[in-house]
Amino acid sequence: MNLSGAFPKLTDEEHAWLVSSAETLTYGSGDAVISEGDVIESLLIIKSGFLRVTRVYLDEICAEFAGPLGPGEVIGEMSLMDRKGASANLIADGSAEILSIPKRILFEKLENDVSFAARFYESLFLDVTRKLRSTNQRVMPVPP
Repeated sequence: MNLSGAFPKLTDEEHAWLVSSAETLTYGSGDAVISEGDVIESLLIIKSGFLRVTRVYLDEICAEFAGPLGPGEVIGEMSLMDRKGASANLIADGSAEILSIPKRILFEKLENDVSFAARFYESLFLDVTRKLRSTNQRVMPVPP
C-alpha cells in the first residue's frame, strides 16, 4: 500500500514499517469508524473504501462538512495526538478497510527513532494543514 500521500516525508522502509505494524479493520456501509467524542488509541489509515465526515448540530441536524476521505488518508490523528475526543463522525460509505497501528507501537518507534519522528510529525503536520485548508474552502461565509 502506498502511504506517500499521507506521509510524504517518510522513506519507503518507514512506509513498509507502518503497514507491517498495522492490523486491518473491516467496516460495512454505514458503520461508524469513529464517533464524535471517541478518544483514538491507534493511528488509523484508510486502506480501501471511502468515509464521510459528519457532525451533529443542535442535537438533530447532521451535516457533512469534509470529505469524502479515501485510501491513504490518515484519520483520528487529532484525537490520537491531543487525547481529546474526536471532533467528528467518520462513516463508511460502502465497505472500507482501515489500517490500525496501536499507539504504544507507534509511540515507541517515535521515541526510539528521532529521524523517523521528525519525518512523521512533519508529514502529519502537512496532512492536517491540507485538511484544514480543504475544510476552510467548504465553509460558507456568514454575513456580519
